[in-house]
Amino acid sequence: MSTTTEESRRQKADNQRFASYVFILLLSALFALQWGPGSRGCDNLKSMSTTEAAATVNGKDITAQQFANAYEGYVRQFQGQGLSRDMMKQFGFHKQALDQLVLRELLQQTAEARGIVASDQEVAQAIFKDPSFQKDGAFSEKAYHDVVTGYLNLTPQGYEAKLRRELSAQKLLALVDASAVVSDDEVKARYAKEGNTAKVSFVKFSAAMFSAKVGVPKPADVDAWAKANEAVIAAHYEQNKFTFFQPEQVKARQILLRYAPDATAAQKAEVKQKAENVRKQIVDEKKDFAQMAKDFSEDPTTKEKGGDLGFVERMGLAPQFGDVLFALKPGEVSVAVETPIGVYVGQVEEKKEPVQKPLDLVRMEIASQLFLKEKASALAKEEVAKALVELKKGKALAELFPAAPAAEGEKVNFAAETKPEVKETGEFNASAEAIPQLGPAPDVMRKIFDRKEAGLLDEAVRVGDDQVLLAITERKVPSDDDFAKKKDELRNEAVKAKQFEAREAYLKSLKAGAQIVQNDKIINQITEG
Repeated sequence: MSTTTEESRRQKADNQRFASYVFILLLSALFALQWGPGSRGCDNLKSMSTTEAAATVNGKDITAQQFANAYEGYVRQFQGQGLSRDMMKQFGFHKQALDQLVLRELLQQTAEARGIVASDQEVAQAIFKDPSFQKDGAFSEKAYHDVVTGYLNLTPQGYEAKLRRELSAQKLLALVDASAVVSDDEVKARYAKEGNTAKVSFVKFSAAMFSAKVGVPKPADVDAWAKANEAVIAAHYEQNKFTFFQPEQVKARQILLRYAPDATAAQKAEVKQKAENVRKQIVDEKKDFAQMAKDFSEDPTTKEKGGDLGFVERMGLAPQFGDVLFALKPGEVSVAVETPIGVYVGQVEEKKEPVQKPLDLVRMEIASQLFLKEKASALAKEEVAKALVELKKGKALAELFPAAPAAEGEKVNFAAETKPEVKETGEFNASAEAIPQLGPAPDVMRKIFDRKEAGLLDEAVRVGDDQVLLAITERKVPSDDDFAKKKDELRNEAVKAKQFEAREAYLKSLKAGAQIVQNDKIINQITEG
């Protein structure tokens, strides 16, 4: 098996391992964040009780302090990658943090109910191995006492009780893992797919590549085509009706006052107050909206145009602002609307109701598109036929359709394809869901893996609307000798995949049978800090 395939298979296995073990890693991270050294929590907790519940799990509280510490762990990690708190909330990091706390608590409760308890020796080993309690590479009684009583504000007995509960949950997960058993037949079946590999060269021929050669069609030709293909036009209209729908639009102006990337809650409140003062001058003092936009807006695109957006659809605006703006009548001015990037004030000048264009109105537009596509497809088919003649004479795809060079510094050319050019898939196996660079094509996959040796497919295949010429440049069929070499590694990967499935199913069942109540007010108060 080549290095490329080996890397591909390992990457797939690594992804499964990551998914399978991410939970236990998050448990460890949460354990440290909630009551590990350096835990500080969230400033918003100053205004609430640290024992107030962010959620309850079968009547057991997950406190605001626990949730704040867990969420702050996400914040510290991802702020270093340039994500703001608002973005983190949009991505649902607060939900992930709470979900991991809930699952952690469920595991601990289940371990207790099943009598699974970490031994004194296991607790002691965990403490002795913890770097937080070491000095010069060895466990220090003083460091242990200082961290537990000073940083964590716990007694040693309290800390050890929490640690025992955590280790018991991990023992429960280990039992779930142990239930994953893989038979020899399953390992052999895995190898039959992953050891069955191919490399392919291919060239796509799409209608778009040949449309320029067709040129602008004559109206008379399009009209004649339309009369002969009324049913085709009608079917295309029905299948693509959404493309002929014009959503509601408003002609509007806006004023945007931006937040600094690292703005605090107080600074954001100051920006909102400024926006409300601007709105007050427009509404109460009848100042001109366009002039106020020129004077105060911080949106460089519209500022000099007096905030003019022209006609816009709701999807073209920040969701919070769009919802408010589209609820206004012509002439009305919006309230100050907070969004992740700043505060908007808008004014609607005109509204257009949503319209579904009827078939009669777009009939010739559709006919022109389909006529052009038909002619271009015919040219593509002619080019494919010519290429097949040359290929069967012994020429290579790369010789007939050389690849365009990638831009300087790029390993891959990402430019849109304007002409047929050869592409190389690299090695992939029969278990792949798609052909690299070509996409999902089950029929083509079967043609490739039905062949036992390299060679040209003697006819073009279709992938979507494209015609494709394809040559298998390397073909490897599974062998008993190769299987013997890979058997142990494949078994390990198969076991880990089953462990992942077992964990997912087990955690899902725990949640399904639990009574979980979350306190959205507390969660929002913490995450909006």
